[in-house]
Amino acid sequence: MGPSISEREEYLTIIAPTAVQAMEQFKARRLDEQGYAIAGKIGRHQFSLVGGEGSTELFSGNGMIAATFSRKVMG
Repeated sequence: MGPSISEREEYLTIIAPTAVQAMEQFKARRLDEQGYAIAGKIGRHQFSLVGGEGSTELFSGNGMIAATFSRKVMG
């Protein structure tokens, strides 16, 4: 038997004011050519950055559109 080859899922999230802008960025970065595909629904999110001294609301607490893409890579 040969060595087993393992794959893992890699994710990339684009945050933008609108879904159109997020998808334009996907196209501009040619992420489809790199093997990325949409991983789920595109929707409005609120973001918090958690650190050693609590959390900080990002984007002034305003919702932003998040579009997450994934691809399989070796490793």
